[in-house]
Amino acid sequence: MKDEQNRTDEELARAARRGDADAYDVLVRRYLRPAMALAWQYTRRLEDAEDVVQEGFHRVVRSLAEYDDRRSFSPWFYTIVRNVARTAISKDGRRAALAPLTLLEDEPPAATSADPVAASDVAHAIDNLAPMQQACVRLCDMEGFTSGEAGTMLGIGEATVRTHLHRARKQLRVAMATRQGMLP
Repeated sequence: MKDEQNRTDEELARAARRGDADAYDVLVRRYLRPAMALAWQYTRRLEDAEDVVQEGFHRVVRSLAEYDDRRSFSPWFYTIVRNVARTAISKDGRRAALAPLTLLEDEPPAATSADPVAASDVAHAIDNLAPMQQACVRLCDMEGFTSGEAGTMLGIGEATVRTHLHRARKQLRVAMATRQGMLP
């Protein structure tokens, strides 16, 4: 038998469907961080993101019987997490779109910089991006996911993520140059 860590997501999902708790644990370990990053894009609060992820994993367990393991696991999983997040937002009375990035009390810093003004400038510039650009910057540039991984999480193509990143980075360069007095 293969080591659990070397099994594909689809193999683990099949095993979890048969009641293999170890296989489910491996899936949770693999998907916890990306699920939190995705939930954060919608909720913008740590507690809410944790609730979304927990409910997402519960729904995965309840829905494993319907999962078609001939298809990739990750898009199916991320669709569930996105749907839970959207439901949570709509129940909360907030708009059912990606929430804008803001520096909240429980948010990790937007930039690692010894200069708090520069970090604040970056956060402000990111706040002014379109929601999908914000999500792509957050997932790829700040969280370290590839454009393919971010696309899977957001339900868009990898090329679309790269387009959003290109446009966002261009806007951020202009915004930062303007703030630093390099552009009129």
